[in-house]
Amino acid sequence: VYLSGPITPANGYELDDNIESALAVYLDCIRNGIPAFAPQLGAVFPEAFEIPYETWMAYDFAVIDRCTHMLMLPRWETSSGAGREKDYAFTRGLPTFYALEDLIAHVSRP
Repeated sequence: VYLSGPITPANGYELDDNIESALAVYLDCIRNGIPAFAPQLGAVFPEAFEIPYETWMAYDFAVIDRCTHMLMLPRWETSSGAGREKDYAFTRGLPTFYALEDLIAHVSRP
């Protein structure tokens, strides 16, 4: 599951807020037996910001190509990158969820 949400500080939320929010959902996925990828976790390394934004987007799209689902994180609407990821996932036919509970229910179905 690709976890799509904000990284860049905006609207009163700092980088650390976005990383912590993504980490909480990431760990909830793992606890529920759902393999997940959270690109926000790479932002804990300052060196990550030396890589151009569009390079990161190309990387994210390549990862999305290898995922089976997408989960939109809180405040995803404030992130232009998350919007692009959601649109990309849509073109690939990935089921996209807006709440972890809905994702869990979906993947738990027989």
